Amino acid sequence: MERGQNGFSLTETLVALAILTTALLLGMALVLQHPWVVRRMDAERQAYRAMESTLESVRAGVIPLESMTLDGFVTAAGRPAPKDLKLAMTVRQRVDLPGLYQVTLVATYSIGRQKLEKRVETLVWRLPRYYRP
Repeated sequence: MERGQNGFSLTETLVALAILTTALLLGMALVLQHPWVVRRMDAERQAYRAMESTLESVRAGVIPLESMTLDGFVTAAGRPAPKDLKLAMTVRQRVDLPGLYQVTLVATYSIGRQKLEKRVETLVWRLPRYYRP
């Protein structure tokens, strides 16, 4: 650049435009992906709510403490769960501690064509039969 000449050279302008274009394309990708992220988070939240309400029902004695597949339930918020949401409950009695059961809940659901799975493991205690009055 000669002295006394003001402004940007053609190379500087092209580099600035390339950086700006890249930033705009990345921003557009985030905006276009937003609805999918919202659907995924909503389905994940509903799966965790369904597992939470199922575990509370097991602890309260409403659902028997045995391995089974559950569907057709209502989430804790009172809204029906997604139709493709399935819960599988596996119950194993701990041999080292009488009355203690290991409960594993696996929720499977899909977002579009992608199958997702969430898992929760906990322990549930029930008074052994020989201690019950």
